[in-house]
Amino acid sequence: MGIRILLATGGLALIVAPRWAPVCVGLALATAVVPWLAAWRGARGTELRPAVAWAGLALLIGLISQGLAGLEPLNSGRPMAGHLVYLTVLASFAALISVLNARRPGGGAWAILMALLVLVFLIPWLEGPGWARKAQGLSRLRLDAPWSLFYVLVVIAGVTNYLPTRYGRAAAWLGLGFVCEYFALTRSEWKLNQGARLWSVVPWSLAVAAWTAFWSQDRAGRPRAGLDATWLWFRDHWGVVWALRLQERFNRTAESLGWPLRLAWDGIVPAIGSTDEAIQGVVPAADTTLKGLLRRFADLERIEAARGSVASDSCQARDGE
Repeated sequence: MGIRILLATGGLALIVAPRWAPVCVGLALATAVVPWLAAWRGARGTELRPAVAWAGLALLIGLISQGLAGLEPLNSGRPMAGHLVYLTVLASFAALISVLNARRPGGGAWAILMALLVLVFLIPWLEGPGWARKAQGLSRLRLDAPWSLFYVLVVIAGVTNYLPTRYGRAAAWLGLGFVCEYFALTRSEWKLNQGARLWSVVPWSLAVAAWTAFWSQDRAGRPRAGLDATWLWFRDHWGVVWALRLQERFNRTAESLGWPLRLAWDGIVPAIGSTDEAIQGVVPAADTTLKGLLRRFADLERIEAARGSVASDSCQARDGE
């Protein structure tokens, strides 16, 4: 309840007391280290660790940005905070897009590409008119076409990957922050008043998203075990893109072997014309097949740990606290 009050206070301050918003938002963001540590532990033995590392960097930069925002006058537009919030967004982009190649092999090359993604989004700073004159202020905090279109595409790819999963609400909160940042970067007339407020929206949405994802562990629905639990764990943590690809491969194998089951979005279902009783005989083979497909994404020990129930990550995280 205390965390919810703190998050609500930060959101309210953004509206009615923007001068004090950085303090409230900074405190809320500082508490997000708890869900981040839980995510770091939960990602052990998987290829999701780089994504969690990028998320940790986003939290750190966002926290520093609010510290600087508290030192800058509101009517100045808070340019230093604005620059750091933009870096926070780029680190968040890298975290979301890292998931799209969170597999073996290829993780190392993809990590380099994520660094390049960040550098590409920094090109507008080099092109900004204020850079050549070494101007201090908001002149470089702008995003024109084609960078603005690229920004929108990255947001769509990263956020929609998680919308149909257990972490859909957390993704929506992140999307809200990205949308506000987009307006702050593309509406020059907002830079001094509304823009100064928006530099605190992204860190606040990051804090809300982190805690929403943490609390979502307890809203996974009825407990699952075995093959269903393994599938839902993978679906929720890797998102739609990889889930649909793995589902297609599994069902292709099931069809070729004549199994009376198929892998649906919510777990195993009988194939057309089959019954639940017929499924039981092929469950062990289906389970082995699914684990084989998942070996590209996580260690076998970590896959086995996910078999207990879809809430296993939450339990493990809290046991370690």
